[in-house]
Amino acid sequence: MFPWRYTQATDGAQIDLLTSVEGKAWHRMPGSPVFCDSPFGQFDSGCLAAYPNLVETPEGDWIIPYTGYAYPHKYPRGAWSYGIGMMRWPKGRLIALEAPEEGGFTTLAFLAPGTKLKINAVTQRTGHVLVEVADFNGQPLSGHTFGEAVPVIGDQHFVPVRWKEHDTTCIKIGDPIILRFRLKQARIFGLEFE
Repeated sequence: MFPWRYTQATDGAQIDLLTSVEGKAWHRMPGSPVFCDSPFGQFDSGCLAAYPNLVETPEGDWIIPYTGYAYPHKYPRGAWSYGIGMMRWPKGRLIALEAPEEGGFTTLAFLAPGTKLKINAVTQRTGHVLVEVADFNGQPLSGHTFGEAVPVIGDQHFVPVRWKEHDTTCIKIGDPIILRFRLKQARIFGLEFE
């Protein structure tokens, strides 16, 4: 769901992305808000109201229509000026794990569904993503350490993750593995295996 949230301190508006497994307990996703009001003077610089459903375009992008109001929630009374807009996210780029400076995370152990790992990520010019592959016990696999990882840099839409000597994880499908990530000024939108 895409609820509108009023920000009292700035008399502004934001639209968040919330998800729920059963439709009762809702959680704000990392990276929210997904849309904020525009600078003063634009048709959507006051309040925002998103329509309830995402629409997928033939290219695979996601869009959601919204109504933008030129005036804030509480001021001025009786002044109405609004327009219709559209939020758009490129294919596979709706939500991300982000490290504005530096950060990292480790997955739980899982059974590898493939041997080649692909990543959908965007980094700043001075940023990168490094990936390390470890076995079930947490020991890095030879040739697949952070020190041997080829940095993922720039705007990369599901490109293969590589190491100096390897372009696959060197594991068999169904083997248990752990993935570790180091991010510098980067966002990861998704991973997939081949």
